[in-house]
Amino acid sequence: MSLRFSGHDTFHCKQQWLLKGIRLIEEEGNTAFNNTSEAIKILGVGKNMVSSVKYWLESFHITNNHKISEIGKFLLGQNGFDPYLEDEGTLWLLQFHLCHSQYASIFNLIFCKYFNDKVTHEFTEEKVINFLTKHIEDNNLKTISSNTLSTDFKVFTRSYVSSIRESKTLEDDFNSPLLELNLIEKSDNNPFKINKTNRNIPPYIFAYSVLLISESKNSRSLSFRLLQETIGNYFCLSNDSLEEHIHKLNTISSLFVYNEDAGTANIQIKDYDENNKVNLLRRHYEN
Repeated sequence: MSLRFSGHDTFHCKQQWLLKGIRLIEEEGNTAFNNTSEAIKILGVGKNMVSSVKYWLESFHITNNHKISEIGKFLLGQNGFDPYLEDEGTLWLLQFHLCHSQYASIFNLIFCKYFNDKVTHEFTEEKVINFLTKHIEDNNLKTISSNTLSTDFKVFTRSYVSSIRESKTLEDDFNSPLLELNLIEKSDNNPFKINKTNRNIPPYIFAYSVLLISESKNSRSLSFRLLQETIGNYFCLSNDSLEEHIHKLNTISSLFVYNEDAGTANIQIKDYDENNKVNLLRRHYEN
């Protein structure tokens, strides 16, 4: 196991960076980011931001090993379905991949690990840094300085909470694409808080996410608890809301069969093949 708490050069992802990064790779090839001066001109950002764009492309799984991924092409490629991130479903896809890829470690650790032994959804920088430090020690990993963890925490929170309330009056480039999801709350002089609630995740996006969990676990049978620990946490869904989304899966596609055995709920995935994922996404965007 390895963890990553740097690479963004203190910048959270801005609204147009992912599209600009994809266009750079399409124009200049997979080694485009190696030529910093050319990347600066094409991206229209400062030198330090070039490496940050590269970092966020990988973090959101828009690139994989710095080559454009399947989902990157689907969303942001030349014939992509949502290059300007205008569809709410795209934002949920970004949130899913950001947590699931674990390239930017703090996102998965906070959404999926930090609250395991907590009775509240509130958190502070100090408590999260203490948690991360202990997690690193417990797993015998290389020590990370508190300054690095503090910087990473600030980038994490800026990804979800705008310091300026009237964020819609700002140019899009100043904002994180994830602000609209309302996953984290912060009011003056209060701690941050994960906004775990009932949500309406677009059904085909939710179904696609379930297939990705199935792939990653190499299993066609997924328990409610597993989906709770992954998708439920990624999307900050209440248990009731998660269960409601799961119950709807078989109305989305005959792939999904809901079972409840001895009080334990699970989803069975039948007749799966690689095209199922793309077909679900197409049905979302073509509708």
